Amino acid sequence: MRMGFSGYLIVGRDDRPLPELHSLKQHRQCVTGNRPRADNWQVCSLGPDAGLGDSISLLIEVAAETFEPVLLASFTVGEDGAAVEGFSGPYGYWWTRLTRASCAGDVAGRAVQWATAAGREVEAGPIADLLAARSAPHLEAVFEELLERLGLAGTGDTSPGEIG
Repeated sequence: MRMGFSGYLIVGRDDRPLPELHSLKQHRQCVTGNRPRADNWQVCSLGPDAGLGDSISLLIEVAAETFEPVLLASFTVGEDGAAVEGFSGPYGYWWTRLTRASCAGDVAGRAVQWATAAGREVEAGPIADLLAARSAPHLEAVFEELLERLGLAGTGDTSPGEIG
């Protein structure tokens, strides 16, 4: 699979644009875009120079500030796949590498818990199928499809770098 984007995508829900969150303050200079999804969900794009360091602490801080579950996707050029991490207060932390078939079922269950914490009702089967598939030409498309299957409807704009 190929990637056209290198950097990080933070998915959260808040009335404010995600780059304005206190928990993301130290990364504001690395913001390359912020685009809305339905129901106040947003995807904030950070360039590869963001150097997030302790991603688990960042997820916990964003979730605590927004009172909502949060996702983080890390796209690194030269690596096979993108890492996706999630955190919600009720269900804790989970992570996977997109298109890693060996753990798709377990991760799909954790993703369903994340969606439940986000107020969405979704099925594990379609998520597991997506994670096990290797047919998408771009990892960004797989991540966008994952958001859809988690119940986070898009607005039609799937470009990570667009400022929305």
